[in-house]
Amino acid sequence: TAGIGTTYGLGDYKIADYDYDPGFRLAFGWYNAPDFWQLYGQFTWMRITGSDSESRTDIAAEPLVGAFFQNAILGAELQSASSKLKLNHELGDVLVSRVFITNPHLRLRLFGGFTGGRIKQRFNVTYTDTNALSERIFNKWSFLGIGFRLGLDLDWFWGNNFYLTGKLSTAPLVGRHKNNARITADTSGVELQNIRYSKYRGAYNVDAYIGPSYQKSFDCGRMEIFAGYELDGWFNVHEIIRPTGSTNANALTTEQIARINSGMLLMHGLTARLTVDF
Repeated sequence: TAGIGTTYGLGDYKIADYDYDPGFRLAFGWYNAPDFWQLYGQFTWMRITGSDSESRTDIAAEPLVGAFFQNAILGAELQSASSKLKLNHELGDVLVSRVFITNPHLRLRLFGGFTGGRIKQRFNVTYTDTNALSERIFNKWSFLGIGFRLGLDLDWFWGNNFYLTGKLSTAPLVGRHKNNARITADTSGVELQNIRYSKYRGAYNVDAYIGPSYQKSFDCGRMEIFAGYELDGWFNVHEIIRPTGSTNANALTTEQIARINSGMLLMHGLTARLTVDF
């Protein structure tokens, strides 16, 4: 319960987050066995969603307050808030690798090449007040770019065809970043916010995984089954711009300071792979 004076935040934040959703990675390549060189291309696709909601419980002791602009638009206390997230991730690589057998138990592959793709996020928040009027907040950003990828993967032999397999790669990219934010509400009938941003910028991707694998060689082929934990991080792509508000009478003369929320976008989860060489 708030006391007398100015308060800046009381209680717990409710943070929108993604669920666990499946994706796929498909790769084809050519391996020159005598010289230990490999040329291959791969494509990774994911679509991840998430949703959450919260309703006020005790009107006096536990009010519901929005983290976006809410009171000046709706003019009444909130009854509920809900959010929806969707992330699209498509990434392609064309790589060349060189195999190094350092000893009978350790095999290394140094690889490099070109990478490119698109990552896009949609974020929707809906506030509903005690008068059943709603405010809808929409944000979308996307990055489409190309760059270079360099990395190293390893196979550490344990015995009985089992290995510890790991991979680490980094990729700087340059491309077009677009950002759009809108606010509409039942109380106005017009868009209270509609801002756009589009500019070339650099981005940085880091991808790593590690886990056990089973590898078996035959006279005319080879197979590998892998299951492990993967981390995929993006820098300088996740960004939400929120300008301050102004009254209609002063909209053309009052400054609107932009609050830029940005940070690392990190995805993680289980990755499984079946490899067949012939």
